[in-house]
Amino acid sequence: MATEAGAAIRWARAMREPGTAVILDFETTDLDGYVVEVAVVDAATGATLLDTLVNPGCPIQPGARAVHGISDADVAGAPPLAEVLPQLLAVTRGRTVLAYNAAFDSGVIARHTRRDGLDPGHLEEDGRWACLMGRRSAWALRYRWLPLGGGHRASATARPPTNCSAP
Repeated sequence: MATEAGAAIRWARAMREPGTAVILDFETTDLDGYVVEVAVVDAATGATLLDTLVNPGCPIQPGARAVHGISDADVAGAPPLAEVLPQLLAVTRGRTVLAYNAAFDSGVIARHTRRDGLDPGHLEEDGRWACLMGRRSAWALRYRWLPLGGGHRASATARPPTNCSAP
């Protein structure tokens, strides 16, 4: 078990090398929905590279609104994904995209770009995404879901957890 924790620490240190990775999070209209907010943070510096609401072009479901607090009125004047995608691709280009639940977040961008007829570019490449949830669990030697300790907005989730002292 200790070997798994050590491997997680070595991996985390590698991801924090300048230019290597970004941390991304989406908030969505529902679990099988579309982007309403995206945040991307540089994994090495913690600098915010992108943090914007997105007009999903469809209603935000009550259950999702209860989780993230984003309403239809909040996104009414926000840009659609077609306008946000070029910047999203620019800030993630050439980097590993880290997400707390990478399967969910990579699925969101695939679903939304497919619906809108957009090219997801490198965000659909195999091996582009890495999941922080599994690595954090390995580091903690606890194989269950661990809360992040922050708010449930994209910019809060994309920040490193406040209750995690791993490098």
